[in-house]
Amino acid sequence: MKNDDNADILSDEHAVEQAKEYLRQGDTVEFFELMTSGILKKQPANPIQYCLDRVMALLNGSTDQPLDDVSKNRSEDSRYMKKHGISDFLDRWVLALIAERRGFDCEDQEVANRKRLEFHREYLQRLIADTRDSETGGSVRA
Repeated sequence: MKNDDNADILSDEHAVEQAKEYLRQGDTVEFFELMTSGILKKQPANPIQYCLDRVMALLNGSTDQPLDDVSKNRSEDSRYMKKHGISDFLDRWVLALIAERRGFDCEDQEVANRKRLEFHREYLQRLIADTRDSETGGSVRA
């Protein structure tokens, strides 16, 4: 799945500042730290499915916490990140969230957080469907 069309959502300084402010709300930074720490700790063969499983657990009420001691082998982490395109995957995911943010603005933070989790679930499910037939072998490059 390509989100190049989302690049224009950060087309000026005001848009960038709005995006930063949005990402500071609703535990968004913590959510992506949780996903990233899990990916680095577990180094799953299919990072997209791993993230979807974690999102589903959160939607089902899990009080998932960041994993302790992310891998101590930085060179192994770097190889894994490059092999699976993790940085690009996370960048596209964040941009897609920013593009959809207007639907998550509501006064009830719990409702907004639930809507964000549902967005994450749907985004990851679409990404899995888009990559299912590719020959990437679990890579998140789409």
